[in-house]
Amino acid sequence: MNRSLIFLLSITLMVSLSACIGNTAESQTSDRETANRITREATPTSDTSVSIENTDVANSSDHSQALVTTPTISIRSGDQTFHAALYNNPSANALIERLPLTLDMRELNGNEKYIYFSEDLPSDSVRVGEIQAGDLMLFGSDCLVLFYKSFSTSYSYTRLGRIEEPAGLAEALGNGSVSVKFNIEK
Repeated sequence: MNRSLIFLLSITLMVSLSACIGNTAESQTSDRETANRITREATPTSDTSVSIENTDVANSSDHSQALVTTPTISIRSGDQTFHAALYNNPSANALIERLPLTLDMRELNGNEKYIYFSEDLPSDSVRVGEIQAGDLMLFGSDCLVLFYKSFSTSYSYTRLGRIEEPAGLAEALGNGSVSVKFNIEK
């Protein structure tokens, strides 16, 4: 019986390997097409774009997407307004379509404010590794998160954008729940 099992496993392994070898040319073409698509998608949509340096965390630190400065959004808490550039991705575009918004955001972990939307946004979560103060992200497909402190994380998020100058953000958001206004800037 052991010989039969070993024989079946050997045949299965050979068939699997031959299938992989036969698709090598297709795989290389597919890899090139994917790289070209990523390059095209990461291209800024205007000459005034800002890019963020790449941080390689588990091959998924999605800082390679271009930030777009048109349109930028304003994020207002109390009497302070911050300006954020958004990534050129379907998630950020879906957020823009919902603006203007006034959201009652809740506190979590002493480093972020969040709110769950009643409807999902497109998402493409990646393990980001490092959160920076001012990051605006989507957790899952329906939770908007505004980070006001920097820290390491093992969680996955979809990047939406980033506050350009986050100094004073923690103080503006304060402790506990807070009303935050998101608007498109003209």
